Amino acid sequence: MRILAHGAGSRVTRFIEGRPEEVADLFGPDLPQLPEGHAPTGRDPVLVVELHSGLKARVVAFIAAVYESLAEQRAPDPRAAALGSGSGDAHAAYQRILTEITSNIIANDRRLGLLNLFWLAHSKEVVQVIEEVFRRDRVKGHIRYQMHPILRGFYRNLHLMVWQRFRSMAPERLRYNLGDDFNHSLIESLFDDQLPLTEPSLSGLNLSAVLIDQNKRFRLTFSEYKEITGICRDRLRTGLTRQERRLLDLLRQRLPGLPPTQYDNEKAEQKILFNRHVLTYLFTDYEGTGEKLRGNRTLRQGAERRGGWGELLSDYLELVDAVRRTEVIDLLRQGITLIPPGLDDRQLKQLFAEGRLYRFHESLEVLNSARKVTILFADLRGFTRTSEGAVSEGELTQHLYDVFDPLAGIVKRFQGRIDKFTGDGVMITFGATTVSKQDELNGVRTAVALQELMARSRKEGKTHFQMGISLHTGRAQVARFILDEMSMDTTVIGRHVNIAGRLSGSGGKGPEEGGGEEDAPLPVARAEKPAEVWVDGTGVLYNTGIAASQDTVDTLAQEVPMERQEGHQGSTYSFQDPVLQKNILIEYVGDAKFKGVVGSIPVYRIVAS
Repeated sequence: MRILAHGAGSRVTRFIEGRPEEVADLFGPDLPQLPEGHAPTGRDPVLVVELHSGLKARVVAFIAAVYESLAEQRAPDPRAAALGSGSGDAHAAYQRILTEITSNIIANDRRLGLLNLFWLAHSKEVVQVIEEVFRRDRVKGHIRYQMHPILRGFYRNLHLMVWQRFRSMAPERLRYNLGDDFNHSLIESLFDDQLPLTEPSLSGLNLSAVLIDQNKRFRLTFSEYKEITGICRDRLRTGLTRQERRLLDLLRQRLPGLPPTQYDNEKAEQKILFNRHVLTYLFTDYEGTGEKLRGNRTLRQGAERRGGWGELLSDYLELVDAVRRTEVIDLLRQGITLIPPGLDDRQLKQLFAEGRLYRFHESLEVLNSARKVTILFADLRGFTRTSEGAVSEGELTQHLYDVFDPLAGIVKRFQGRIDKFTGDGVMITFGATTVSKQDELNGVRTAVALQELMARSRKEGKTHFQMGISLHTGRAQVARFILDEMSMDTTVIGRHVNIAGRLSGSGGKGPEEGGGEEDAPLPVARAEKPAEVWVDGTGVLYNTGIAASQDTVDTLAQEVPMERQEGHQGSTYSFQDPVLQKNILIEYVGDAKFKGVVGSIPVYRIVAS
């Protein structure tokens, strides 16, 4: 669940720590997939979702119909409930639009996690509607929890119906778009655990209001919950006082984010007492916990009513797991912003163009795959010539490891993504899978950091190669190719990718033409020592530094305050970067011409001091 990596997992929690291992315990080791969250800046949302404009009205009608049937003590039509369509036009209309939307999602998804995202977003809307209904005067509050069997049956059967329809009519599309191993656990938790549909937030969860007689989802009564929790709390405190080794080892293993000095803190204690592994350990203390459980009249009656202690404790653990799963869902939904009313078309179009907006309608494209990206190519100079000499393949490979291994850390630091390695080069993108307002600036930072890395390596004798780097910003198509049942390859394609590749070459050759080497002869007319990046009188580009296109510079100038000076050769920009703590100079060097590219490309060189 990658959205947790973009801030949701760091928010305050009551019942879980939010670690990936903990989430995997609840939803399975192969976590349900979600789209990569866009890098939030300021108040920007992580994921922006536009639901069908008529969906909320149908939810309101559906919830009202269910409420009325329960308030009037009318049992819903069993046949309709079994079909998941309910009774009346409200149910049928709601089912029809959900079927169309989820079918469209499956038809458009390419293992992006769109189906999970839709159900998270829609459940957020459903719980808001339910909350609005039960805030009204003279509404019977207990019906909030009586509704769950009807809601659960409706959503589960609809999801199963759509899934089976694809499995029978378009099995290959289902397999390719969602994968053979699609993890349904997140969607099932939304339907089955009740709390994701009844609690707008777990920060104020009141189990005394949930565990009521009318709530058939949980067999545990609030009195039973309170008694078991109290006994486990006393046993936990006794173990901590005694410094019980096995208990302390278990806490360090299962809750590594809690410092041992805080185990007796009330908030930490609650997380400990909602950890299934800790509870299981406490339950196995037959002389301590077990004796107190058996001696409690309320719990003894509960065990007898169920037919055994195992059933009672299973009911308790089931509630604990449902609460923990719901808190994960709560964190995920906090990272989703539903398009608010009144957002104008210009803002919507901008969000969609950037690939930040997910649109869930009956037939529209769900996600725009064409977006503005910044592409960085980096190529070693002289590597091809060296590989043709008396050097073994193993030595060459090790040399590439020495150069490129540190690169991954630099790319990660500046929120880029390594698209592919090209032998003696690498292609890096900014804004392809995650969008940030600093994509162009992060591209510059990455380029500067890579050149500094190369300079240190040459000084230390680790390499004798130089590197030519290019930066180009333009619209590209984000493509996701299916490699096998488990793997995908995401890349960007289009003419702007080709231009970025040409800009990284030297002597007029792009990487796809086997160029990128520094062995092209310098023009005789140029007597002075050339800069790292320059263009000769015929439009040939020479690059052993950082070359940037006009499009990149223009986009950067919109986001970063820069000083601009006009000279006889063209514009020069400069700015102080607070992250690198360097002054960045961007200087126009000429218009380059490339084979297969219509027109010339204004080129700038970037240097840092």
